[in-house]
Amino acid sequence: MNIKTKFPPPLVALTFGFLINYTKNIFPKIEIGWGDVFGSIIIIFGIIIILSAIISFKKYKTTITPLKPSNATKLIVSGVYKFSRNPMYLGLLLVLSGISTILNPIGGLFLIPLFILYLNFFQIIPEENALINLFKDEFLKYKENVRRWI
Repeated sequence: MNIKTKFPPPLVALTFGFLINYTKNIFPKIEIGWGDVFGSIIIIFGIIIILSAIISFKKYKTTITPLKPSNATKLIVSGVYKFSRNPMYLGLLLVLSGISTILNPIGGLFLIPLFILYLNFFQIIPEENALINLFKDEFLKYKENVRRWI
């Protein structure tokens, strides 16, 4: 089963990152004390989460491609996956939040929820349906015990 959307989540995140940057003149500018430092820390934390998830995929030798979840050979439930069913998307969300903190906090308040909605409806729900088909009770039990985002 392939997911109908043809936009990889990193490309979606990149698009939202550009939107956050290029709408900064539309929204009122506010300065957050130590915003550059705080935003950078959020970005670094997001990248660490993404890399942890990628390392788990490589360790278990299963597909990392979110557009073809039916190619998964193993349901990963350890490491960062004990805390989030979608740590890569959580990492992308943190990167966008950090960019928003640095460049356009008010724009981020509008755009980041749209990013979350987009991923939920066009990526995560179809992925979960594919994983139910592949891993049935194992995925349902995992889904019951681990939240979608955090």
